[in-house]
Order: sequence, then structure tokens, then C-alpha cells
Amino acid sequence: VRRSGGQAGSNSRAEHSGGEQDDWGPVHREQMSRMRKTIATNMVRSVATIPHLTNFDDADVTELERLRKDSAAEYAKTDVKLTALAFVVKAVSLSLRQHPGVNSSVDMEKGELIYKDYVNIGLAVDTPRGLVVPVLRGCDQQSIPQIAKEIALTADKAKNAQYGVEDLRGGTFTISNLGAIGGTFSTPIINYPEVAILLIGRSRKLPVVYEDRVEPRLMMPLSLSYDHRVIDGAMAARFLKEVIGYLESPGRLLLAM
Repeated sequence: VRRSGGQAGSNSRAEHSGGEQDDWGPVHREQMSRMRKTIATNMVRSVATIPHLTNFDDADVTELERLRKDSAAEYAKTDVKLTALAFVVKAVSLSLRQHPGVNSSVDMEKGELIYKDYVNIGLAVDTPRGLVVPVLRGCDQQSIPQIAKEIALTADKAKNAQYGVEDLRGGTFTISNLGAIGGTFSTPIINYPEVAILLIGRSRKLPVVYEDRVEPRLMMPLSLSYDHRVIDGAMAARFLKEVIGYLESPGRLLLAM
């Protein structure tokens, strides 16, 4: 009797969901969008081609946040929203110039590494249609206020689907800002054919030994995934240390070009 009743209940749920069910209950299907199919294809290609490895670290951004807040009102007068992401983009751009192996790609057919003599940073943007990665060009040649303005324009275009195919091409390194949503560390998938990607987590206050005493400091979690065919652990650690050094000395970033 219980078996019969269970079957009847199952049939009722199946009818309500359009008639399809798996072994545990009713299901419904939804056609994948063209963008979602493209994302899936690219992710599978990256993981299948690139041996991923991820390094994790924290940057003390206490001084950066203080500087950003102190400067924000002044820059707002010229319609510039000075965000922490602009500092990260600049820090990464300068570090890529000093660590060209992280700013490269691989030509396996010819057995060659292709070093990019330019720095174009892709920004992973979460949109209602899915993840897109528009590219900021020549970031190493721009000031932080210029980068901040470009980030705002690029994110707005991405969220309103006002970008073209060319806006998504030519990146040499990608930054994903998970901290804008929440979360700390992750293992981001490299945007093929690039060889590295940096994920920023949400900054949070932690008890840290600073100048021989424990005090609350604002720490930014960083996750660097890299192509182990090209980048050894030591190279990745040196690059990430360089990025952190810039973030912990934000005055250098404001002065750098």
C-alpha cells in the first residue's frame, strides 16, 4: 500500500513539473544560453589544457584603505570613484612588468613562450547573462585615477551588454573580484591562453603582529592560480610578493606610471 501511495505522489509531482522526473523526484530543464555554453567550453578547455596550481596569501591593506578614503572625496569631484580594485589593477600591472613570465602565453606546437610587451588586464564581471571578462588596455601606463574611471566605464558596459567582441580580446592577465560579492579564498580557473589569474577576496580585519604588537589590521585575501608548465611555485610566490608589496605601500602606486 505504501508503495502504491508513493507512486501516486510521485506521479502527481511529475505532472506538476511537466511530466519529467529522475529517480528521486520531479525535475525541469532549461536551455543553456549561448553565453553559458561558451563559458562552459572555455572552462573545460582551460582545465584540460593547463595544469593549475594556486598560491594563497594576504595583503595588509590598512594603509591603502586609509589613503583611499582620504582621497575619495577629492577624486569624486572629477567623477572618479576611487576603489580598492583600481589599486590592485595598478599593483598587478607594475608587477607584471617585473615578472614577464606571468605576462606570457604558450605556443606548444612551436615549443615557445610568447612574452607580451604590453599589459592588458581582464576584469571578470558578474552580469545577469553570465560571466564576461572585458579588457583594460595599457594599465601599466595609466594612473590609478585613470584606471578607476576605466573600471567604472567597463563594468557599466558589461552589465548593460554594451560591449563588443573586441572588448573581450587581447587580455594578458585576469583579475576576479570575489570580494565584491563575499568570500575569501578560491581556486580561480585561468582565462586561456593566459597563464595566470588573481582572485581578490573580501578584506576583513584580523589580529596581526604589526611592529611587534598585535593589532587589528585590514587583510585582503589573494588567490593566484597559474600555469605550472610556465610558472614554477617560486616564480608565482615572487610575483605575488611583489603585488603585496605594492598594496602595502600604496603611496608608491599613486606616484607610479
